Amino acid sequence: MKTRWTGKRVLIFGLGQFPQGSGVTAALWFAKRGARVTVTDMKTADRVAATVRQLRGKRNVTLVLGKHRRSDFLRADLIVRNPGVPWHSPYLELAKRRHIPVHSDVSLFLEACPAPVVGITGTRGKSTTSALAAAMLEASGYRTWLGGNILVSPLSFLHRVKPGHRVVLELSSFLTETLGPDRRAPQVAVITNLMRDHLNFYPDMKTYAAAKERIFSFQSLTSAAVVGRDNTWTRKMGARVVGRRYWWSAAPFPEENGAFLRGSRLIVRENGKERIVADLKSMPLPGEHNRANAAAAAMAAIAAGATDAGIRKALKSFRGLPNRQETVARIGGVRFVNDTTATTPDALLAALATFGSKKHLVLIAGGTDKNLDFRDVPKAVRRAVRTMILLPGSGTDKMVAAFRTQGIRMPAFSADSMDAAVTLAAGIGGRGDTVLLSPGCTSFGLFKNEFDRGERFREAVAGL
Repeated sequence: MKTRWTGKRVLIFGLGQFPQGSGVTAALWFAKRGARVTVTDMKTADRVAATVRQLRGKRNVTLVLGKHRRSDFLRADLIVRNPGVPWHSPYLELAKRRHIPVHSDVSLFLEACPAPVVGITGTRGKSTTSALAAAMLEASGYRTWLGGNILVSPLSFLHRVKPGHRVVLELSSFLTETLGPDRRAPQVAVITNLMRDHLNFYPDMKTYAAAKERIFSFQSLTSAAVVGRDNTWTRKMGARVVGRRYWWSAAPFPEENGAFLRGSRLIVRENGKERIVADLKSMPLPGEHNRANAAAAAMAAIAAGATDAGIRKALKSFRGLPNRQETVARIGGVRFVNDTTATTPDALLAALATFGSKKHLVLIAGGTDKNLDFRDVPKAVRRAVRTMILLPGSGTDKMVAAFRTQGIRMPAFSADSMDAAVTLAAGIGGRGDTVLLSPGCTSFGLFKNEFDRGERFREAVAGL
């Protein structure tokens, strides 16, 4: 069957390693629609074997692995950029000079999706907020699809989405910065917060913030913007949105529309009228940060049509996501918690606030730096942690330097693998203790990615 893409030369820039990720899904999507697809990635075939297998035998797909060819970019009618590819890549600069359209799987999805879309971004909390908002919409009676940065490309389910459905997309800065080729935006755009992150990719916080704020750039007057009020960066963004603005906050605020917490109660205010939507005392998710996530998710879901009853139902049953403060086992009275997605110092601090009472904590931390600041880590660790197990990397070196600068000494051991780290931690921990993997750093070097790091932790714990 002939489509608008039949015969078009489409270049997928970055295949990626995830079986349902942006690169491989876009390649399959365009191949099915008759495009002449070229996939280019600097990784060799053995490093992306899982995704290469999915493309073998596709007659209209050409793989160019271990290199990039300038000619592929010059010949393309359309380029689909994998989120892992830096926006300032010289190959993308070349494409822009030639006026070749550059899309992402998300921008293509927004162009074609027949249902309302809730897009959620932010430095921390976006995965949990996205999954919780989707659960609230599902519990309110909507067929709801969840994708984006949560490891599922929305192109994989686009053909199944109907106008009466709802879609929730988790959007990293690498995805929000690609919005705009067709001036489409999520009908409900949400930002949780903005903290220092990815400064190994962005030159400064201003540039990183601009990438995040792009989620609001193409909204209309009838769109909804759900904005975190407790963060200086996002509060400034909220003053600039053009659509219907709803704040969310962990504390009451005056007059304006939005959701906030008053004690354990989740309150929503619309058009000057307040109502209690839920009491969060019975919410299974631990931590004050997750109560704040619940406020953001509820406001986003309400803006997309969720009912109060659906929100309450989801809050009672939602137990969180893998790799995010996830209890993977209890062995001999010791709890093992996987928080591998804590790739920044701020995320590590949030985990310490949740689990670090009475110094019953053995912390596995460290990895590669993202040009972030560790100055707040030593005092928080001293308050909450009994012993640290440190994985190797530039971020670990920077963390240790912060301890030395502040004159804070902690019992600490080094481990050159996750197996060694877990074995050490298990030997130190006793009944009533928690072994917490919350690295505060990214995973480059020792692991494929943070999810591989979490899986290695899970496997090491299972092997005890």
